[in-house]
Amino acid sequence: MVKRKILLFGSTGMAGHITYYYLKSTQKYNITNVVFRTKLTEDSIIVNVTDIEAVAKVVRSTHPDLIINCIGVLVKGSKEHPDNAILINAYFPHLLKKLSDEIGAKLIHISTDCVFSGKKGGYTEEDFRDADDIYGRSKALGEIINEKDLTIRTSIIGPELKINGEGLFHWFMDQSGNVNGYTKVIWGGVTTFELAKAIDVAIEKNIHGLVQLSNGIGISKYDLLCLFKDIWGKKDVNILPYDTYSVDKSIARSQRFIYSVPAYKKMLIEQREWMNQHKDLYSQLYSWDEKL
Repeated sequence: MVKRKILLFGSTGMAGHITYYYLKSTQKYNITNVVFRTKLTEDSIIVNVTDIEAVAKVVRSTHPDLIINCIGVLVKGSKEHPDNAILINAYFPHLLKKLSDEIGAKLIHISTDCVFSGKKGGYTEEDFRDADDIYGRSKALGEIINEKDLTIRTSIIGPELKINGEGLFHWFMDQSGNVNGYTKVIWGGVTTFELAKAIDVAIEKNIHGLVQLSNGIGISKYDLLCLFKDIWGKKDVNILPYDTYSVDKSIARSQRFIYSVPAYKKMLIEQREWMNQHKDLYSQLYSWDEKL
């Protein structure tokens, strides 16, 4: 069987590193990974993605069958540097789409539930993207929706490779003592390990257009943190229910992508098992009980 060639951008990020290692473990793909500064592997290609010519050069020289974009400027960075958010979140996916068209490749782009304001919850692919902040608006502009490429709209949690990680899991694992858990902030995403598995299935089934990746059941951030605590054995944290802030960005399960996203507890247990099996990636940042 001829292995399909993948070019993965953002391979040291929260989503990118697990996507790289999981897809590689399937032995179905030849994967070239692109990073900004720090190499993930010896053969990582360092590219500043604001350099359009450098991006075009790596796409044309590797000539992949699939391009996976796991790059994004998050909420904090978008607020501090709106110009960079617009360049990376809004323009860059369209640049990759243009380059993929040139070489006959397919683009898989990762979007976010933050394209929605969170005023109602249960959002479908057809709902108006009503975010009013620079992060949400820039990500909405970056969604690639056509009959060749694929945008996966979701929200992710999982371990990171950098000490100053911005995600909820990284924040929680760094805490001790009392922390607030928002009982009225509703989430409906997936673990990064689940995202990686879903990308593999989407490639196999040649899914295109826009799909949302969720089990369709919202969970409060309070309940999510409680699951973190139990599954990773974080006994030094006391989670306090906090109900003064309310937002619901939960997304509906896609009707176009028949992929069964598990319950949150099962997803998180599988994420912990992944971390147990790849402790060399995470042991300097996180400590947890592997035997739970």
